[in-house]
Amino acid sequence: MLAAVALAGIALPPATAAVRYGLDDPALAARIDAAPLHAFTVDTLWRQARLADPQAARAATLEGLVAERLLAASARAQWGEAALLTGQGVAYAHDVALDDQLAALLRSLYKTELEQALAQLPGGSLDGLVVAEPAIDGAAMAATFDAVFGKPGALRLDYSLTAAQAQHAKAMPVLAYRLPGGGAGTLSLYDIYRRQNVQGRIALHMRQPGALKQQARQALGVLAVLDWAGSRFGAAALADLRRALSDQAVTLAVQRLHGIGADTDSGSPLLNQLAAQADSDAIRAYYDQHRDEFRRIDKVRARHVRTHDEAAAQAAYAALKGGADFASVARKFSMAADAAQGGDLGWIDASGKTSWLQQLAFAQPPGTVSRPVRAPVGPQDKAYWEIVLVEQRVDGVQPPEAESVRYVASRAIARRSAIAQLAALRARVVREADIELNRSLLDAPLRVLEARP
Repeated sequence: MLAAVALAGIALPPATAAVRYGLDDPALAARIDAAPLHAFTVDTLWRQARLADPQAARAATLEGLVAERLLAASARAQWGEAALLTGQGVAYAHDVALDDQLAALLRSLYKTELEQALAQLPGGSLDGLVVAEPAIDGAAMAATFDAVFGKPGALRLDYSLTAAQAQHAKAMPVLAYRLPGGGAGTLSLYDIYRRQNVQGRIALHMRQPGALKQQARQALGVLAVLDWAGSRFGAAALADLRRALSDQAVTLAVQRLHGIGADTDSGSPLLNQLAAQADSDAIRAYYDQHRDEFRRIDKVRARHVRTHDEAAAQAAYAALKGGADFASVARKFSMAADAAQGGDLGWIDASGKTSWLQQLAFAQPPGTVSRPVRAPVGPQDKAYWEIVLVEQRVDGVQPPEAESVRYVASRAIARRSAIAQLAALRARVVREADIELNRSLLDAPLRVLEARP
């Protein structure tokens, strides 16, 4: 929430804006370049913020919404909403995700009122809104499903519909409804299908019993919540809240574009471009300033116990945990060739190819006996177990010319540059905006917008 303010947890300095305080319409929290930001939007998202942080200030929510609206508008103009929201791992169409998110938010904040509204429907359930619901069976219905989804069991690599399939789906009514606010309509198979993620679409393709009816009821539930909210708070206020949620999604997409956020590093073309531009001097400077990031284990001195069955391994482990000398336990239990030497593996160097046993040794902290580990043998090979003790470890740092150093340093330099670019963009759009605030909503000093009298 309010990602433009902190940019994935990264604090940014205030962005000076021309803020005025002449707005006194109680329905509005702000005007941003003459466009309204509704008080309902601020109060709803402030209530949501207080669920996580009871001390959250309404002024912080207001500032965040202003900054997000400006950044999202600039991003839509520069990159286009479709481009920003395509290929970002979003399972649902953007408008569907917004409706679902909006309905979920309203349910969480107005649970009691919505339950009361539901109880007043005929039968006290969503079924009271259903005007007609054709039976989902019979030869005609099966033929329609075949025309839309193909024959059952057919191998599919893609679950989008062709134009012809979509036309068939639009012609098949699934549920007709009338909402308490007076709105009426029909949900077609196409309406239901486009609301689904891949799992939901697979369920329809496989003709899973009850899937279509359940999905139709879920869609009707969202419509009912939005109808209730529109009647209660007004269509304009509800549309503004929906836009705020869309602004959040676009802002997060802009962050991903700049390589900021979870699971975005390698998938950001901008970050890749900036990383490629990092020269050797910049990489060496980063290396010198962050040597701790490039620490590694150069070599370890270790011992081991190898047994051919788990029971013996557990017996050896119990003896070691009881304080027995490792070399003595190795001589007693180990089946390895070095048992007579107390399982001494000597010094193991990190350079070059290492066996799985050596890798196990590098993974152990010094002075700690490992639990028995089953060797990763093939299905036809005899199983065995290993216990490892690292007696000494020598640490070092990767050389500055290492490829791993270049990769880590160039990505860090690129991310720092991307954050600076995004911060500059946010500062510019806020600085250039005409912002008029409703002073009555400010319960704390401004921190993001630096107001001028």
